[in-house]
Formats: sequence, structure tokens, C-alpha cells
Amino acid sequence: MGILKILKVAAKLANYKESTKLIKYKSTKKLVHNNIMLDISIRTIRNSINKASNLVFKDKLKQEVGFKFVYSKGFNSFGFKEKVDIIFCNIHSQVIAIYSNFKPNKFTSLHEDTYSIFVLANNSNKFLNIKKNDFLTISK
Repeated sequence: MGILKILKVAAKLANYKESTKLIKYKSTKKLVHNNIMLDISIRTIRNSINKASNLVFKDKLKQEVGFKFVYSKGFNSFGFKEKVDIIFCNIHSQVIAIYSNFKPNKFTSLHEDTYSIFVLANNSNKFLNIKKNDFLTISK
């Protein structure tokens, strides 16, 4: 019986398409601000495991990279080493709150209307001129 089990596991591993899963996980999209596509790559993070592996304890967040958290009402910057800009959007992709130069190891207040949270590098908000009631989405 041991040989049959090993053959069964080997067949499953041979048929498993790791490459398609990896492409889907690592895929990035561009940030769109008021229907203007920007040169900032956005990676979507759906759970705390992805947050820990992508964001926490990183030395420097690049200006051309950002992250989008979905299904979150608030944000904490525990484990971050530098300040970040945080933008809260509702379900219609309209900006409802902005935190510029958000310090590490802090909590934001809870925003009940929030559907997604964008985390950008420090001072990106001033450079991109993002204001309340602007529309912020990612390309499809």
C-alpha cells in the first residue's frame, strides 16, 4: 500500500500547475486616478499572510509600487520600518479618507464605508495630488 500512495502523490504533483498559481498570485495592475493611468504597480492583498510576506519588515517601499487591501475597515502599520501614505476608498472607488506620512506601529481610525485601502510610499499622495472624493481604482 505504501507504493500506491507514493505513486498517487507523485501523479498529483505532476499534474499540479504551480506556474499558473504563481502568475495569478504575483500579478500586478496599474493605479488609475480619475481615469488617468499612473505608472504605479499595485498588488492586491486579501489576507494577513500576504500582508506579512509582502509588506511587513521591508526596509524601503519603492515609489513605483503600491498595495491594495480589500475588505478592510482600518489599517495598522505594525512591522513597518518607514512612513507610508494610506488612502481609504468606498465600494464606488471614491476616496473617503487620506493619511499622509503615517508613522510605523500605529492604527488608523475605523471607517465603516471602506471597501479598499491603498498603501503607497511616503509622500506619494502629495506627488499624485490625490484628494477626497477623487476616484482611485486599478486597471483591469
